[in-house]
Amino acid sequence: MLATLPGWRDWLFSARSFAAAMLALWLALWLDLPRPYWAVGTVYIVIQPLSGALRAKALARFLGTLAGGAFAVAAVPALVDAPPLLALVLALWVAGCTMGSLYDPTPRSYAFRLAGFTAALIAFPGVDAPGAIFATALARVEEIGLGILCATLVDQVFPRPATPILLARLEAWIGGMARFGAAALSGRMEETGFIAERRRVARDGAALDALFEETRYETAQHPAGLAWVRALRARARSVPAMITAVADRARALQQDAPAAQAALAPLLRETAAWMTATADPARRAAAWAAAPALLGRLRVAERAEAGETWPGLLREGLLARLHELVETWSLALALEPGAATLGATPRAAAAPVTSIHTDPLLVGLTGLAAVLAILACNLAWVATGWPEGGTATMMAAVATAMFAQLDDPAPAIARFIGWTLFAVVAAAVYLFAVLPSIDGFPLLAFALAVLYLPFGALHAQPARLGMALPVLVNTVALISLQTVYEAEFAAYVNGALALLAGFAAGLVSTRLVRAFGIDWRLRRLVAADRRDLARLTEGRRADLRRSVAAMLDRFEFLAGRIGSADAATLDLTELAELRAAVNVVRLREAAPQLAPAARAAVAAALAAVAARARGQAMPDAVLGRLDAALGATMPGRDTATRGAALALSGLRRALFPAAPPPRLEQAA
Repeated sequence: MLATLPGWRDWLFSARSFAAAMLALWLALWLDLPRPYWAVGTVYIVIQPLSGALRAKALARFLGTLAGGAFAVAAVPALVDAPPLLALVLALWVAGCTMGSLYDPTPRSYAFRLAGFTAALIAFPGVDAPGAIFATALARVEEIGLGILCATLVDQVFPRPATPILLARLEAWIGGMARFGAAALSGRMEETGFIAERRRVARDGAALDALFEETRYETAQHPAGLAWVRALRARARSVPAMITAVADRARALQQDAPAAQAALAPLLRETAAWMTATADPARRAAAWAAAPALLGRLRVAERAEAGETWPGLLREGLLARLHELVETWSLALALEPGAATLGATPRAAAAPVTSIHTDPLLVGLTGLAAVLAILACNLAWVATGWPEGGTATMMAAVATAMFAQLDDPAPAIARFIGWTLFAVVAAAVYLFAVLPSIDGFPLLAFALAVLYLPFGALHAQPARLGMALPVLVNTVALISLQTVYEAEFAAYVNGALALLAGFAAGLVSTRLVRAFGIDWRLRRLVAADRRDLARLTEGRRADLRRSVAAMLDRFEFLAGRIGSADAATLDLTELAELRAAVNVVRLREAAPQLAPAARAAVAAALAAVAARARGQAMPDAVLGRLDAALGATMPGRDTATRGAALALSGLRRALFPAAPPPRLEQAA
């Protein structure tokens, strides 16, 4: 428990946050803005420990507020005479914005979500006075802008740049990748440790991407300043799959032909030593300079012997993948400016191919949850005539939009409700016991500090953000601070119940529509990989780079959420479909140049692989087709036939790693 208590950095962050919040509150009161608590809440929503993250969230919040306010101003006067239609339009707007946010994993996604529920926050309470809707929207934009301005000003006084942290984590990721590759090539890792380390590298890479998206807001005046980081990451993210392919063939060769594996051991050890050298920043330049000589030795070894047996294919495939690994890793490291200097990006690497995977069904269900929660609250509001029904309806929109990006939003919404209950009690104490005895801003700030400083320190800890944020934002909103003290217990209870009811509606709707859990998401990801493999095998998706990028996205998502037991339950061999897809494309490229008999055997094998990916063929039948195609291509000595045989061997190892060696003589 002592280890998790806030440290001095957390308390400093809390002091910064509180100073910005009090500055925003004082200015809002001085300017006589109608809802000063919106400015205070904005400070705690946008302020982040790192400057880049603050700027990213601040920009997204301001743009989202503008968009949501503009939509509310357009919709309410036009549809106020048709309340059911207005409610439906607002529900669809919230759902559409929330769904759009799921297609963008960058900080920009927050702008989409905010545009959705900002319209609800402005429109639903304002339907009784449509003529004042513009003034309400303008006030919200002003108060949100004021909170952002105060948070940004304080950050300028006490900045904590994210760029050094990004570069340090990038260095750690490069070192971790290199050590992982070296250990795998040297044969020092047993399978469980290999899988765990591969997942760790993938998780760290995904975290690096998220940090980069925030850090680049610090270097907006120099757009190319950090672009090399993204280019290096994009080029190197396929390296774990290459290491897997090399290690898999090395294990197979050790089982099927120990003498051949022993002959390759010195080359594997040399490559492992080279990878180890790239892990050390002081030795990296020399290792990069030595890469061409190592690649030359690998090419010589590839040409030394072209065996016509299964072990010969394994040997040749291992050397080809080893060559690919060294080449890819050295090209990735060539993008590093060196000595932690921010440099310009080479033109060829400035726009790496990425493809963020998004599950359309999950997106649709998220939108449906928002629509159901909003319309249910609106129906209850109309049916009961509850004065605070508009508050409940708008909070239902907030609940379904704010947590939409989570794997399972329901537990987070439930925790938010729990800590909002705490905020309800704390606000009541302030409103009815503390504030009546206070006169003047200094005493008000001192009284708020008792609660806000400790919870602000918890706010700095990612693991405790879910408990701190609802208290920091909702307490001041429930108090509804104004220049003159006003409080009525019945109105307070009514407003608090509406707040809780809206979040409860969001929770119920989310549990009804998205109550599938993480296992369901993982199964959907596995199925998506297999669909992509089937499309590539059938020739219906030509862009291998985008397919591989999407599969890598899914793998990195899985790596952060899956355990060994989960992998067995899901019938998942990690990166199998990605490795198979690469070999399928190689096979399709070689097929037109094959002899008719070999071309027919390859076509039959590809059809069987596609059927298996769609769950329409038995494994033994697919394995038989692959072995028949191997037998048909093994006698060939031309480049296309050898390439087809190598691709078939890689496809076989990717999809059936535990299968016994093929009986090529009988297959031929």
